Amino acid sequence: MTPKAFDFGAEPEPAPDLAPPSAAPRAFDFGDTDAPATPAGPPKALSFDDLPPAPASSPLTAKAPARALFESEDHPAVRDALALVHAEHPQVFAQEQGRLAALFRRILPVRLALVTQWAEAPLMEQAALLQPITELVLQFSEMGVPALLKTALESTRAPAGIFDKLFRRPMPPAEYKPALLASRAQLLQLMADSETAVRHLEASARDLNLHGLVLAVVSTLAAGASDVTRDALLQRRTLIGQAVRQAELSMLQMEQVRQQAADLIGQVSSFLTVTLPALEMAQAQEGK
Repeated sequence: MTPKAFDFGAEPEPAPDLAPPSAAPRAFDFGDTDAPATPAGPPKALSFDDLPPAPASSPLTAKAPARALFESEDHPAVRDALALVHAEHPQVFAQEQGRLAALFRRILPVRLALVTQWAEAPLMEQAALLQPITELVLQFSEMGVPALLKTALESTRAPAGIFDKLFRRPMPPAEYKPALLASRAQLLQLMADSETAVRHLEASARDLNLHGLVLAVVSTLAAGASDVTRDALLQRRTLIGQAVRQAELSMLQMEQVRQQAADLIGQVSSFLTVTLPALEMAQAQEGK
C-alpha cells in the first residue's frame, strides 16, 4: 500500500480583517479616535518663546542673590588685597580678616602721604613698651641675688684651714635670712611685672607685624606706582621689620631673665626651708 501523509483535519480559515491596514504607523492615541492625525512635516527647531509663566516666588522659596567673597565700599583694590592675603596667608586671614580689611581701607588707594606715616602710632607704642623690659633687666642685674646666695651658702661650710680659722669670721647663716627673704620677694615681683610687660609687648609686635603684612601686599598691588611711592613702601616695611625684630629680641632676653629668676627663687627657698633649719638643728644638738 502507498503510505498516506499525515492528516490533521481541515485547516482553519483565516480570520477576517477587523480593520483595514493604515498607510503609516500611528503613535499611541489616548484621546478622541475620530480626531484627524497630525500631518507629518519637516522637524521644527526647539523654541523657548512660548514657555509657561514662572510661578510667583514667595519669601520661603526665594534665594538671596550671590555675594562676592570680598566686598568693599571704599575701593576695588581692597578686594584684591584681601584675596591676595587669603591665598598666601590663609591662617592670618582667618584670624585677622576684620582687622586686615580695616587697614586696607585706610591705605588704599595708595598715597605717598599715607605710606610715610604708616604704623606711626604702633611704632611709638612699642618704643614705650620696650622701656619697662629694659628697666626690669637692669633691676635684675642690680639685685645681686646670685652673689648673696653664694655668700650665704659659703657661710654654712666649716673653715678649710688654719688661716681661715684664725682670720676668716663669716656671718652666721641665720643672719642672711632677712636679706634672702627680701630678695625672694623682689624676684617674685619681677616675675609678675615681667609677665605683664611681655604680654603687652607681644601684642604690640603682633599688631606691627600685621601693618607690615599690609604694606607687603600693597607693594605687590602697587607695582605700577611711581618710584617715589615704591621707595617709601620699601623704607617703611624695613622700619617695621626692624621694630618687630627688636621686640622679639627683647622678649627673648626677658624670657632668659625670667628663667634665671625662677631658678634663684627655687634656690633661695631651698636655703631658707631646708639648709638653714638643718644647720640650726645640728647646732642645737652640738650645744647639748
